[in-house]
Amino acid sequence: MRRRSKALIEQTLQQLDSDIAILFTREASLQRAIDDLSKLKADIMNERVEKEAKRKDLEAEKEPINWLPPELLSQIFAATIDLDFEGMNCHPPIILSHVCSKWRDLVLSNSYLWSRITLRGFKNSEIIDMFLLRSKDAWLDIAYASLSDSMATEEHSQARDFLHRIRRHLHRCKALSFQCKTAAAVAILQPLVQRFDTIFPNLQRFNLSISTPNPSFLEVPSLLLPHEDATDESTSPSTPSCLRHLILHQVPPKLPTEFIGNLRKVELSYSAGKHASQYRYYLKLSSLCRFLSLTPRLEELTLTNTVPYVDALPAPTQTVPVNPSSSGTLVYLPPTRLEHLRTIEWTYPSSLDVPRLLCLLDAPVLDKLDLWVEKPPLKRSHPNYRSPALQEYIHVTPCFPMLRDLSLQCNGDEAMVSVLRRFSLPAVERVAITNVDTAARKHAEGKEPQLILFPRLESIFHDPRLPHLTHLTLSHFKISPEAGRGESVLGYMPLLTSLSLDSCLGVGRLLEGLQEKLLIGTTSPKGNERPSKRGVKLCPRLEALSIWGCRDVDFGCLREVVLARNETTKDRPTQADGSDTGPNSAPHGTNTSNVMRYDIRQGSREGYQDGNPDSHKVLTERKIKPLKSNHPILCATAMSSSSQLDPKAKIVSTLVAMREVLEPANIIYIRVAQCKLVTKEQAFSLRDLGVIDVIWASSN
Repeated sequence: MRRRSKALIEQTLQQLDSDIAILFTREASLQRAIDDLSKLKADIMNERVEKEAKRKDLEAEKEPINWLPPELLSQIFAATIDLDFEGMNCHPPIILSHVCSKWRDLVLSNSYLWSRITLRGFKNSEIIDMFLLRSKDAWLDIAYASLSDSMATEEHSQARDFLHRIRRHLHRCKALSFQCKTAAAVAILQPLVQRFDTIFPNLQRFNLSISTPNPSFLEVPSLLLPHEDATDESTSPSTPSCLRHLILHQVPPKLPTEFIGNLRKVELSYSAGKHASQYRYYLKLSSLCRFLSLTPRLEELTLTNTVPYVDALPAPTQTVPVNPSSSGTLVYLPPTRLEHLRTIEWTYPSSLDVPRLLCLLDAPVLDKLDLWVEKPPLKRSHPNYRSPALQEYIHVTPCFPMLRDLSLQCNGDEAMVSVLRRFSLPAVERVAITNVDTAARKHAEGKEPQLILFPRLESIFHDPRLPHLTHLTLSHFKISPEAGRGESVLGYMPLLTSLSLDSCLGVGRLLEGLQEKLLIGTTSPKGNERPSKRGVKLCPRLEALSIWGCRDVDFGCLREVVLARNETTKDRPTQADGSDTGPNSAPHGTNTSNVMRYDIRQGSREGYQDGNPDSHKVLTERKIKPLKSNHPILCATAMSSSSQLDPKAKIVSTLVAMREVLEPANIIYIRVAQCKLVTKEQAFSLRDLGVIDVIWASSN
């Protein structure tokens, strides 16, 4: 191969340099074109993204949920977080953050949405770490429950790891729920509770539960020690707790005194065990009273399926000595003073257990009492405690002077007639009594249920007179067909404004009592008899009548009640000068009046065909003398006045009570539901008689 000359090489290099320069130029030109195209592409892409976002916003505007501003949407999310879901591993913030980018940004920016942590079992710490991180400095609401299929050792290990993981965040915990199957797992919290001032300084709600019925404390017998023997006062915190709401389920109430000193609400649940054992916990009446004595600010007490074993009696008085047969296993306690207690709710005690506990409570401002009473058991399983007979409580008559709301669900008439007989309830305003005997309430097709008879009020209450009662509800009872039963029930309730009857039989007797009328005529000092005035005999303030599921109520009886009330004021006689002859306008010097009872049933048989009750003569007549200044009826009439009234004020109070009888309140509300003898047209025809609000529901 011939060797290239130097000149040829130089020529070739010049040619290549020229080609390279041209290529550089072409490449630069293409790059400029590419840059222009890229810029054009970016501009087009940005415009497309902008158009897509605008289209997405327009599509979102079609949904009403997107009309809400972020502030209102955050409140809706917060309300969703507060709901209780069936699965404890359901985490609403995570679900909400996966809906759309707008919601995700909103959820991630709101630390409160991550403050409620619910967990069942503890196998993966990622979830709880994420919640603790995203909650930032928000107050925490933590609920932990062990797995239902976990073994005891696994449950104990998971509970220990869970508490270790969240321990440094417990200072911002305001609510803690800890539920396990065994007592050993629950005992892990005991040392933390003893140091609540540093571990739980802001805890307001505490729920400690053992889900296993009648659990064994064999592994942790320290929880069964008496409170006074297990608390070391030298190490107990001196700072009062922020705790306001305490829930204990199958866990002994063995907590530091300072920890429970500011409680407002307590919920206790202890199911009775079938077999006695020294490693089982049995709530004793004395322990319950001592526990309540440590909660002087308590306002609400709830006992769920809880019947304390009776080991205490009210302290005997000087006139009632100690019963020798009661010494030994029983202790005598003074009533526990709870000055702020307003509500007691108690489910499934027997009629004998209610007075045994309430006799040991001194609650002067108790406002609401809700009882679900069962039949007395044949025997109790615990061998070390015996239930004293009710005769040992006879010397105690607890009085709840501020009780206004009474709800009683009873299983049979025996439970109902003995539960409240030993208590004085002078100010009760609302009473609801329900028969929950399911066996009696069931009935075959076309047959009446075998409901128990509603007893007389003197068989239920210590004092059957209910001068302040305004609302009465009776459910699943049979009203006795004997004559005068309506008066024997409603005659004690002069201020009744609302009567509700649910699935009762024999309601016609009560409605007949509401139909009875009185004719009252006055006599002037000169002996001239003035025209009589007609009024009602029972419940002159009655305004609302609700009848639900009463199968034997017919329209005629209901209509007569409305006529007796709403038409009484249409036909009032006047004096010769046109002035009213009512009691408030009686002239000075009137000292006697004739009070005459008019029986609408008798009137219908003897001359009431023309619709004019005045054509019928009076059945009975008696002279009414002026009441003495200290007459008890006068005191009952003037409820809102002071007990020391001047004579003129007492006379006015008496005249007001008489005027209420003569001018009763109109029935303005009637609800009729599932009453097959009252049609819709008949019910709504009562509007023509002055009933403003009529509600009717079919029996289908």
